This record gives sequence, C-alpha cells and structure tokens, in this order.
Amino acid sequence: MRRWSTFACCALIAGTVAGVSGCGQGPNAGNHKSGTITITEMDYYTSTQGALMQTLIDKYEKLHPNIKIQRELVPNATYLQKVIQQAMADDMPDLLMLDNPNLPEIASTGVLVPLQQLGHIDTENFAKGSISEGTYDNTLYGLANANNTIALFYNKQMFQQAGIQSPPKTWAQLRADAKKLTHGSVYGFAFSGASGLGNVAWQTEPFLWTVGGDLDAHIDSQGSRDTLNFLKSLVDDGSMPQAVVNWDQQDVQNQFQEGKVAMMINGPWIVPTLQSMKGLEYGIATVPVPKLGDQVIAPLGGEEWTIPKTNTASEQAAFAFLKWLDDTKAQQITWAEESQEVPAYTPVAQQVVKKYPYLQSFATEVEHARARTADLGVHYPKAVDIWGSAVQSVLTGASSVDAALRKAKQETQQMLQSSD
Repeated sequence: MRRWSTFACCALIAGTVAGVSGCGQGPNAGNHKSGTITITEMDYYTSTQGALMQTLIDKYEKLHPNIKIQRELVPNATYLQKVIQQAMADDMPDLLMLDNPNLPEIASTGVLVPLQQLGHIDTENFAKGSISEGTYDNTLYGLANANNTIALFYNKQMFQQAGIQSPPKTWAQLRADAKKLTHGSVYGFAFSGASGLGNVAWQTEPFLWTVGGDLDAHIDSQGSRDTLNFLKSLVDDGSMPQAVVNWDQQDVQNQFQEGKVAMMINGPWIVPTLQSMKGLEYGIATVPVPKLGDQVIAPLGGEEWTIPKTNTASEQAAFAFLKWLDDTKAQQITWAEESQEVPAYTPVAQQVVKKYPYLQSFATEVEHARARTADLGVHYPKAVDIWGSAVQSVLTGASSVDAALRKAKQETQQMLQSSD
C-alpha cells in the first residue's frame, strides 16, 4: 500500500537488465565454497515487523547452521528506487520483499526467478487472491505469508447514543447511519481520499469492485458511476467531510480516535493502537455492499517474497528460506499474530481468527479479495492515479460524475494504448 511512482522508472531498466536474466553470476556467486552459504535479504520492515523478521532469520540460522542470512533494511520512501538501482547494476539481493502492487513492474523486467522453476509450491489451499497478487503473465514470482485488507470500523458508544443497533450492511444503511451519527463537529463516516496507492483507490475499491466497476478500459461503467454517486451523496448529506480528499489513512485514524468520526475505513494494523486507547469502544465489520446478498470484493494488501536471478546455489538457498517463511503451521501463524494480518494459507487463517476474533471481518474479506494488479498488471499504479483524481474531483465538486468519468476514460485509454 505504499506510494511509489514506478511505471516510468521500471520501463527504463527493462533493456538494462535484459542481460542479467541468464548470467547466473550475482553478488553471492561462489559464497558456498567454504560449505557455508550466505544469502542476502532486503525489506523495509521496521518496528514490530522488523523485529519479527530478524527473529525469524535468527531462528532459521539456528536450524540451518550452514546458512547465513544478511538482512538489509531500506527505508520505505527509497525502497523501490534501491531495487531499480540494484537491478541495473546486476547486484540484486537473494531474497527480495516487494509490496504486491509493484511486483508486476519488477517481474516484467526479467530480473526475478519464476518460483516454480526452483521447486514445488503447493498453492491449493492459499487464498486465490494471494496467489494472484504474486503472479505476473501467468507465472508465479512471489509468495505472501500473510495478507491484509480494509474493513469498516465503528464507534460503539456513538452507535448506542444514536440508537443504532448494529453496523451497516448495505450502502443505504451506511448512508442512513452516517446521517444519524453526524452532529456538530462529528462526522458519521470517513475514508482516506488522498492520492496514492494506499489511499483513495485502495479505500474505494471495495465499493467500486463489489458493484461491478473497475479501473480498466471500462472505468466509465455503471458500476463506477454508482460508486461515485454514492460517495458524493455522503458529502452532500454532510455526513462525510470534503476534506477527506487530503486525508491519508493515519489522518482518518486520528479523526476516529479523537471522536470526530463515527465510522471509518481502515486496516488491521491500527488495532493495537485502538486497543491502547482508554475508553474507546469500537467494532469492526465488513465493508457494506450495494444490497443484501452481495459479496464484498476487497483489495489485498501485504508484501510478496521474490527471488531475483543471481546464481544457482543462492537461488536454491533463498527458495528454501522462502518456503520455510511460508510454512503453514509455524511461521504464518507467528507472522499473522505479530503483524495483525491474515495468513495466506486458508486453514491457518481460521486458527488465527479463532484466537483473535477481531480479525474475522478481515479474514472473511481476504477469502474473496482481489489482487489489485490482477487485470491491469504494470498499469495499476497509473490507473490508481486516474481513478483517484476522478474521486477527488467529484467529492470536491470540481467535476460532475459524468465529466470525471469521461476524463478518466480518456486517460485510461491513453495509458493502455501507450503500451501497445
């Protein structure tokens, strides 16, 4: 869900890395001569996830004394730039973490190893969307050990005061409840409407996809129109502030914590903070759907583990570590519990949900969730900008729904034609 402007940058390296794919002489070539293989791993994890990653590395090294793993932590803000630089210099790490929307762009350059060339991977019991987000051009390049998505958070005390018995299940109920919950300086509903991968598109995709809309050549479909009209109705009612077009997910969380917003769209990573808020009583529900009986289609978040092309020994060692990280009994549960995510392996997901019931809504959505790059592949980051601009222009009143979608249609067609 991180914000990177990547499409143009990745295109620049496509020719440069063409000679990398078959060379087999990465930076760790020959490091196995002493009997000990040293592999490098790169990620942007800090805080809880960073500590967990190091713990898992230490654990693996104890179980496999002949393997040494050198972890490189790169700041999120410069992470993809670092990946591109390494690819151009033929100096890739042996195990590379990628935010899932960026995998197609990197895979398209030819620097990653198709995982099933390195060994068997049983994908049968993994969430379909989780496998899809690691796939590019019908080839599996990445595996996730856990996924996240977004759901509806609501303030139970405000619900009680407004006489609302349960969280809304439909758009109509959401609109009606948001009206009841709005008073004074308190708004009934909010989502992150700022630009970027982890904001406006990510937060509105459950509405868009569930009603049949999309970010592709049919971006001006009736589903897209219904989504924009619904979101605009919340602003017109006074139930959602126009200012959401400037709010990122942290801003929305802050508004909720301060009692200025009664309902919000957000993810499981904020649960530890909410649990620490004294006096805050909240609930979590699946994102409301257009009508009862509809299945919400939410976007999948989370990172993918990939293996760049280096040399045979390092690739096999990295693959063994990757499979261990994705172990269905141990590491997936550990990662999910520490990172507030849902295991990608469905049977394990139910074990975690049983222990942590607040994850149930997220697990329900993950089961039917959609990989954001499934249809658009390398075009997804640009498509996010196009859709985000349409949403923002409608919510601020700068454009009508029809005008916003006409512009989005034109820009989408230009985007798709540019790659033909």
